Amino acid sequence: MGGRRIGEPKGRNAVTSRRPSPFHLSPLAFRLSTFPLALLPFLFSLLLCGGAQGFTGYVETKALSFFEKTTGADDWVTGWGVVFLKEEGRVGRSGFVASGRAEGITSSYQGPIVFDPADRGAARPPLSIRELYVRLRLADSVDLQLGRFELGWGKTDGYSPADAFLPRDQTDPFADEKLPLWGARLQGQRGTLRYELLATFVTTPWRLPSMEGRYSPFSEQGYFLLPADNDPPVRGFEAIRLMKTWGPWDGGVWARTGIRPAPLLTPHLDQAEYRPDGVFVPVDRRFADEHAAGIELSRVAGAYVLRGEIGASFSDDPDLGDALIWAIGCERAVGDGSMMITVCGNALDPPVDPLLLFDRAMLPAVIVAFYQNPPWGYWKVVWTTQLRETSDLLKAELDYNLTDVWKLTVGLDLPYGSTDGAFGAVSDGRRVRAGLRRSW
Repeated sequence: MGGRRIGEPKGRNAVTSRRPSPFHLSPLAFRLSTFPLALLPFLFSLLLCGGAQGFTGYVETKALSFFEKTTGADDWVTGWGVVFLKEEGRVGRSGFVASGRAEGITSSYQGPIVFDPADRGAARPPLSIRELYVRLRLADSVDLQLGRFELGWGKTDGYSPADAFLPRDQTDPFADEKLPLWGARLQGQRGTLRYELLATFVTTPWRLPSMEGRYSPFSEQGYFLLPADNDPPVRGFEAIRLMKTWGPWDGGVWARTGIRPAPLLTPHLDQAEYRPDGVFVPVDRRFADEHAAGIELSRVAGAYVLRGEIGASFSDDPDLGDALIWAIGCERAVGDGSMMITVCGNALDPPVDPLLLFDRAMLPAVIVAFYQNPPWGYWKVVWTTQLRETSDLLKAELDYNLTDVWKLTVGLDLPYGSTDGAFGAVSDGRRVRAGLRRSW
């Protein structure tokens, strides 16, 4: 592999050793893992008896056309069909939201139809619950959100140490799609002080792309990774965030502890399969405990918004180790949109190849994002360059509103550069894409 190793087997081989059945859990683990299921009747009862305020959704078809194939597992063209439905309403002072998605993909990206309400499976299911929560008003400025909801603590197309660890669905590795969480979130405000407490009931792990072809980070060296089938742990994570505004400044602190959603991959080289396309190595996913804390600060300075953030994370896992991740950014309005520049990095070298630490793989990096919202739709260009390995990703997207309900989308994703970098390693994933959506 040209001097780069994906790991050595440690101890008894995890592929050939007997794994405990996922159905044989301790009583406590079983209660925790089924807690989201216990919420389902309560949340569905709100849908039935509540006053619906808005039923929305869309149907979409899209196609991805690739420039190259790496192995026989790759397709030249991937088709994608989606139906998304969302219902919102109120019961007294409380609100509820329920949404779900059904989709079909003409590739191996998709798994079978299974009941996986917490998205814990390694493959993307055809049916999924996106949101199913109730928001309870406990006081005039205090809300409790309970159920399955989406969480975001950073700017889209930017990088935030507080946000980067959150679980992503990387079935499409160039789409920044977050996975919702089952949990409870308490949010409130007292004067200029805002606070947020979060507890997740169960681990929702990162869903990794298929690495049997063009999305293997080691495809240039002829190594491909066979998918993991072991289960993530039950326990989730907990977090607290405090924010305060004074004059033009906005600052905050945050802390979290628990299971890190991004997996560590344990390759089993002694079980490697030698095929005409290359060497296919089985891997297992494993998940480490991690503790982290950070500080964030932003200020409005004339036409600019300046941001800075630093986060320190600690883990006893020898393949994860500690990290000191920082990000600084600048944003300003330009025309009918904005331009944002972010510089980010990790002050500590990771103990393993950064390509195996998915939320940190691109660090250090510069991100330049340009957005415009003309009357006919929306377009953006985002360029990300990885500084150490000179590896880049150029993304462009244009949305054109054909009518009030029909929208045409075309886009381009071009990873390129050094194959030692996060983007150059998957440069065979270069593609164009187009989609048509009908909303209501």
